Amino acid sequence: MYIEDVAEKPTQAQLRLLRAHLPYSLPVLRRLQVAAGAFDGINSGGTIGSGTSEYAHVLFAYDQDYVPSEIDTEVPFAAAFVDLSKTPETATWIYASDQDQSLPIGTNVYAADNDQPESWVVDRGAELVSTWSPARRARCRRLVLALLRRIRTIARDVAPILAALLPARFGIPGTVDDFVKHVKANIHDGIRYVLQYPGDAADDTDRAAVALTYFDAYDKWLFRFEDVPVLSQPEDKELVTGIQAGADGTDGAQPSLAWDSVRSHEDVALVISRTPIPRTVQTLLGVPGVALREKAAVDGQDGALQAWAFVGVDGSLWTLHTEPKYRGHGLAKTLAARLLRQYCGVFDATVDVPEGERDGKGDGWCAADVSAKNRQSQAVCKRLGAKRAWATSWIVVKYDSLGDDV
Repeated sequence: MYIEDVAEKPTQAQLRLLRAHLPYSLPVLRRLQVAAGAFDGINSGGTIGSGTSEYAHVLFAYDQDYVPSEIDTEVPFAAAFVDLSKTPETATWIYASDQDQSLPIGTNVYAADNDQPESWVVDRGAELVSTWSPARRARCRRLVLALLRRIRTIARDVAPILAALLPARFGIPGTVDDFVKHVKANIHDGIRYVLQYPGDAADDTDRAAVALTYFDAYDKWLFRFEDVPVLSQPEDKELVTGIQAGADGTDGAQPSLAWDSVRSHEDVALVISRTPIPRTVQTLLGVPGVALREKAAVDGQDGALQAWAFVGVDGSLWTLHTEPKYRGHGLAKTLAARLLRQYCGVFDATVDVPEGERDGKGDGWCAADVSAKNRQSQAVCKRLGAKRAWATSWIVVKYDSLGDDV
């Protein structure tokens, strides 16, 4: 095994290798493209370099003793982006080539007439790896454990610095223990299952179960750019809501809203107050988004935000939200479609695509992570042409369960 460790930003060879494994590599590929500058200058805050930091590492573990000299899709590998300075948000994204084809896209989709969310399978890890051979499970574990152990070493090196830095920079409490005990990661749910339940494969010499202090599974929904409907035009300044001004029960809702973005600390404070998912002001101002805003009663002032969505640091649809008085009028669908069509192509700029050949579509893939019990968001994804694929998990890995470095 060979581990490649690159500081802050990926190499072009790493990006090309991940592109050869689309769509399964999409979350890590997008996270690396953002680290490479995909959002520079087009994010909500107009900032440069917010997708990475001096504490970031790009890690690739290859199932051979050297880095491939060219794209070789036959060589198993695992890849991760880690930036522990992003705590308390997700610090690392992990992908392993063994997860490819674990569930063909569009198969096993929930029945349209299934109205019992409690009957939906949330923990799909066992299903996703049910056809894997013992050798495949053992190899995948070996590669991913190697990355997690390298991340543990990085954590030990930077913990004293970050414990002092985070309170001063973000007002976030931090201690050395916060960084040397565990890490929050996003990972394919099948790999999560294999880490927790190693089985008894004869060729797996490291069968210790990885301990998690947190586990939350979501369905990965995939969009193709060409399937996302055109519901607004880039030059549109307003969106007609379909609400009649002054009608009973409208709670002051306006017949039209202005297209805008989330662009101030006050805007971001509102967004953060509406989601249980940890987000920082710095992160939300560092990603692109679209928003709908009421017209201000006084010229020169901003009206109140009423709906918003972002493209997250992993390229997925983030924080899609409509305020209560505007719900039920299709704003979420229109907002998400505008966001995906506007920003899907920004990732081409980081992968050797000549400027004259970029078509605004990029590689054509977009994604959303949706709880298996969130019927409303699932319905929005379906109306936008998305298909449910594999499951992805957010986990908190206990470093002391990873065993010794090898």
